[in-house]
Amino acid sequence: MSERQTRSSRHLQPSRNKKLDKLLNVLIGIVVILIIITATYVFKWQDDVAKDEPRQEQKKDNEDVKEEPSKEQSNDVTAKEEKPAKEKPTEEKQTSEQDAINETTSDNPIVDKVITNKNWQPTPTAQSGQHVSSYDDKSIDWAEKVATVTAVTGIEKDNMIIWRMGNNGSASSAIATVSTNDKTKMYRVSMEWVDNEGWLPIKLEQLNTLNGAY
Repeated sequence: MSERQTRSSRHLQPSRNKKLDKLLNVLIGIVVILIIITATYVFKWQDDVAKDEPRQEQKKDNEDVKEEPSKEQSNDVTAKEEKPAKEKPTEEKQTSEQDAINETTSDNPIVDKVITNKNWQPTPTAQSGQHVSSYDDKSIDWAEKVATVTAVTGIEKDNMIIWRMGNNGSASSAIATVSTNDKTKMYRVSMEWVDNEGWLPIKLEQLNTLNGAY
């Protein structure tokens, strides 16, 4: 090889090395840019996912609340549904009691009104065996007559004046004329004896005077 060719070869080698270095630098720069872009995209995607998770959880919680009402709300709904069913028997009972009571006027001028009630029951008796009506104020039969009067008039024994307690036409019937101690309420009570049960009130007369009532 001539000296000229050797010099030319030495001159070209550094030039090629510079071009390779430049090309490598460019490729490295491109790779770095791609890494930065990729990293930015990944971080942004993770941030969006992190923000979206609370929204999904909140939405799920809201759906759970709508689908599963509280125990108190369930009880309120149940109470509202059952309320009419509970009130209906009460209304029917009140109507039955009203139908059972009968109030009429009387031709007797001392009687304001006459009251009967199909729901009246005999006063429970403590007597046994064959019944004998008694008008001895210390007897059990007398006490049960007074209890029957109290049941239909509402006048307690301590606030009651008994103007008359006597036979009402037979041994199994009686009639009592009573008033409150202040005489603001006056009644006449007719009753009949029911075997093994007691005295049953059959008529209540509300009086406007005691004159001629006994």
